Amino acid sequence: MTEPRTTIRVGVLCNGTTFERWQADAIRHVLTVPGVDLVVLVVNDKKARTDRSFLQKLTHYPFRTALYRQYRKRWSKPDAMVNEDLSELFTTVPQLKCITQGNSAVDRFDQEDLNAIAAYAPDVLLRFGFNILQGGILRLPTYGVWSFHHGDPTKFRGGPPAFWEIMEGDPVTGAVLQRLSESLDAGQILRQGWFKTIDHGHTETLDAVLSNSAIWPAQVMREFLAGNTAAATGPTPLEKGKLYRYPGNFKFLGFLRKRMANKARFHSIDLNRHEEWNIGILPQSIDTLLEENPSLNVRWLPAPGAGTFRADPFGYIAQDGALNVLYEKFEHSLNRGELARIRPKPDNTLKRSRTMLKTEKHLSYPYVVTHNNTVYVIPESAAEGNVSLYRVNDANEGLDFIKILLDEPLFDPTVFQHDGRWWLMGTKAPLTNVTLYAYWSNDLEGPYTAHTLNPIKFDIRSARPGGTPFQKGNELWRPAQDSSKTYGGRIAMNRVLVLTPDQFKEETVSYVEPFKNTHYGQGVHTISAIGDMTLVDGKRYVTVPERKKAIRTRKLQKLNRNRLE
Repeated sequence: MTEPRTTIRVGVLCNGTTFERWQADAIRHVLTVPGVDLVVLVVNDKKARTDRSFLQKLTHYPFRTALYRQYRKRWSKPDAMVNEDLSELFTTVPQLKCITQGNSAVDRFDQEDLNAIAAYAPDVLLRFGFNILQGGILRLPTYGVWSFHHGDPTKFRGGPPAFWEIMEGDPVTGAVLQRLSESLDAGQILRQGWFKTIDHGHTETLDAVLSNSAIWPAQVMREFLAGNTAAATGPTPLEKGKLYRYPGNFKFLGFLRKRMANKARFHSIDLNRHEEWNIGILPQSIDTLLEENPSLNVRWLPAPGAGTFRADPFGYIAQDGALNVLYEKFEHSLNRGELARIRPKPDNTLKRSRTMLKTEKHLSYPYVVTHNNTVYVIPESAAEGNVSLYRVNDANEGLDFIKILLDEPLFDPTVFQHDGRWWLMGTKAPLTNVTLYAYWSNDLEGPYTAHTLNPIKFDIRSARPGGTPFQKGNELWRPAQDSSKTYGGRIAMNRVLVLTPDQFKEETVSYVEPFKNTHYGQGVHTISAIGDMTLVDGKRYVTVPERKKAIRTRKLQKLNRNRLE
């Protein structure tokens, strides 16, 4: 049996000691992993190939893509692409300058340089420079050359990143960390994520993808050193996407027109379409939603009051045997939610709701755990900067504070038991619909320990919790929100395959779509179990005058600030 590795020897392929910020972050993340040794810097010696006369430079200038290149150079400046000098970080690291063979697109190392690199016995080479690599360099490190591709390789190969997704109208921008092969963007996938395409903001999309994926090499190394040697291998893409290249000048002008139209549409929707959520009841257990064609005969509660909505329903049975539903009661005029309770009747009549918890900051997602005959509530209190545990008081008229479970802000915190542990999951800002974090404890009240691989998932389509995890047979299922096309668009039903303090893997098997042809059929972002019933929410769009006024004021203030800067 192979002994587990305790160290990883890492080399960096680069064009010098100046890196884009996301690349510098990736290197810094790697150096925080215990057992990682940075052993060599392999520098692309450009001088021998770039000493050209003015006439040679002019004849080789890529005029076909000039507009896009000027756009990237002068106007599109993501923070993640700002240059950083890391020379001080590498003062004790040996440097090799190599002149590669090949053409303007492909680099191959000669045998002398390969031998020089091999003398440092790297386990991994991280590629942050050079062109497309081919030849012996790909086979030299024990665990290969690792490189990023910012795009979903089954849809968008080549580049530039986050550009063609906007042009093609794809709501999701992918990214992978891959172990390179001879075939372009077809290596073994070590990490993969899916981010929201901001169709009116190329720079913002690019910034989110670059900065948030930078942690992936460190995550793979951490998982590998924790004992999962398979972390250094992965599947290859099931299919190859179309190969794109930098846009020509006419295509780029079309991109600018499309982005302007998208921007105008975004502001119009922001002003005039406001979400109104309501609560519904399905007369069946939550696991029936895994069926191919489940019954979706939802009974909606009466419409909420003007300028308000009800969302995030979680239920419990009170001592008198009646169903109680906790939910987020949102006031558009305050732009803030509080936690309220209602007791739905079979005839759909409602008494006045009761406020159960209200603070000066936003509250939502009152997640319910019934344990040892006590009804506990873990609401989203990210605005307070923590995750707190409450209990429903004996009079069923409010929530009593017990303790802070986690001194970190989590969105839609969800607590459940699995394999003898308590698990706490939620997302974090700034990508509250993308990055999933997990914590575990031996007791409901903690203390909670962060998962080794946090954040454990990057996926706009299936990361953010969307209700009650549940068992079906021996399988654990985790509902999550798919906000790729719209916030709270539908629920992804994830089957959890591996969940330990050091590993996590799940697969999306099916979706719970919005309840079409009903009053609230334009979204769903919570499904929660309560015995043989399931609570859901659904949304429709309305225009709320107070909200419209507040948004218009905010936009005008931002416009004035930009003029003054």
